[in-house]
Amino acid sequence: MKSSIIVTGASAGLGLCASQELAAAGHHVVLAVRSVERGEAAAERIRAKTPGASLEVLRLDLASLASVRTGVKEFLANGDRPPLHGLVCNAGIQVVSGVKRTQDGFEMTFGTNHLGHFLLIQLLLEHVAEPGRIILVSSETHQGPRKSMGFPAPVWEDPRALADPSKSRLDGSPKSGRIRYATSKLANLYATYELARRVEGRRITVNAFDPGLMPETGLDRDWPPLMQRMYHGMAPLLTRLVPGARSVAQSGADLAWMVTAPELAEVSGAYYSGRRRVPSSAESHDQARARELWEASEELVAERS
Repeated sequence: MKSSIIVTGASAGLGLCASQELAAAGHHVVLAVRSVERGEAAAERIRAKTPGASLEVLRLDLASLASVRTGVKEFLANGDRPPLHGLVCNAGIQVVSGVKRTQDGFEMTFGTNHLGHFLLIQLLLEHVAEPGRIILVSSETHQGPRKSMGFPAPVWEDPRALADPSKSRLDGSPKSGRIRYATSKLANLYATYELARRVEGRRITVNAFDPGLMPETGLDRDWPPLMQRMYHGMAPLLTRLVPGARSVAQSGADLAWMVTAPELAEVSGAYYSGRRRVPSSAESHDQARARELWEASEELVAERS
């Protein structure tokens, strides 16, 4: 058995497919999920394909900082597993109907996609064995409509405004919801690049991953039911015909490759689309914003301790 790897959002979609690939390669995979029941079902699906797979289900709701803290404590209390060498921050949500908040009162998209993972990384960083890898799943939506099929561009604000809808310029319209999603993916890149700088000197790499357009995933679960049915019905056609579209299985294999590929052993602070290193937006390389986000995030999660 090679190592332990935590994958958030592992009960379905991209996280499940990546976990399947990692388990098949002989790693001990920790399925970090909101629902233990769904996590156990995912584990059974993986075992059906890979008999003898080494799996663990960990309840961890990124929309609750208390749940993140409890999940990490439970993980660390059980030392009967291979060392932790990988952390895949995959789980994500896109809210398009109104404004929702996490259990801590944060705007749901920013709170889940960024702050929950930020706290998870903070709590586990000293426990990542070297050589270690941390992967944050971002998206080309951070690039704006020119590179993301018309998806609205991110709108960066003070991190406290991103966390608190009452301080934000955005309303609760569907377009604002998509803007919040793109902005959270930009935050994932800021966090990636800032963390890569902060772990320099340790044998830990930090990179970001764009899974591409995946019509088969459940990221549209907040859409109106009719739109969901239409989107899912068109998924096979979109995957074949739309540039940049990928099947969940393909992107899951690519994400697992990011965690294990020998050729990436020394690569850190990079952004990959599939298995190809690509440039992220010029905006994403603003180091002052990245530092500001990091420091504000430390304060925000500490306030809810």
